[in-house]
Amino acid sequence: MIKLIFVIFSVLLHAYKDDGNYSIKPYSVISDTKSIDEGSAILKSKKYDIFWTLNDSGDVARIFAIDLNGKLIKPDWVKKYSGLKITDAYNSDWEALTYDSNGDIIICDCGNNYNYRRDLALYRISEPNPYYANEAGIISKYPFSYPDQKDFPPDKENFNYDAEAIFSYKGKLHIITKTRSTSVAKIYRFNSLTPWQMNVPEVIGSFDFKSLVTDAAVSEDGKYIAVLTYNYIWLFETNGKDNPFDSKYYFKEISLGQCEGVSFLKDEVIISNENGYLFKIKIEELKK
Repeated sequence: MIKLIFVIFSVLLHAYKDDGNYSIKPYSVISDTKSIDEGSAILKSKKYDIFWTLNDSGDVARIFAIDLNGKLIKPDWVKKYSGLKITDAYNSDWEALTYDSNGDIIICDCGNNYNYRRDLALYRISEPNPYYANEAGIISKYPFSYPDQKDFPPDKENFNYDAEAIFSYKGKLHIITKTRSTSVAKIYRFNSLTPWQMNVPEVIGSFDFKSLVTDAAVSEDGKYIAVLTYNYIWLFETNGKDNPFDSKYYFKEISLGQCEGVSFLKDEVIISNENGYLFKIKIEELKK
């Protein structure tokens, strides 16, 4: 059985094609790409040696736990597993995961391809134990809207209100837009959050990521922020600044499929793509 798994994985690696300026092979692949068929985020757990991930629009309200090599984790007592259900939540277009300052998981329902949504929201859950739980209830919901969006949808030259990247920095949640009219993305910050009421973040800056932003993550020590796009991986040295993007940065052009998730694991950046492949790059390699 072990030999068979090795052969299958070897075939998958051989079949994977990369042709970008910075080429690396996947180190593993998610074991259940039937359930996780359109992974749109990856988040290293603070409690367990796992990653959390989710599917985006079209899926039900659920998240998945995988081990560091991509194997799906589920409770032994569950016969037919279909992910960890999030009760009292609705997946309109879930795109991102992060932690808040309390150590709770934030699910960001922020996908907005056509820029007409008025029901954007953050869901907050207490991190469940994936080895024992197959559902979790939300603690609270935080509806939100962008302060500078006046039209739903805006004209095509101002398609700036889609997003797939959320992260927590200095105790506050930040969103980077997936700007479709330009490669210059806006960065928003929530200075406070009120459950069940409309929350409006402020714009703290913008940055030209040269491609559509699909995820972002902060290292455990807060020294780095990684931003993933379809074509680049960016690494910022925060230096404790209020706007961490106003600092020294590094980037590499990549071609690793449709990359959708990024997280940190010790001294490495982990990248996942929509087909379930997992990649790792050393932080020091990104800084060369």
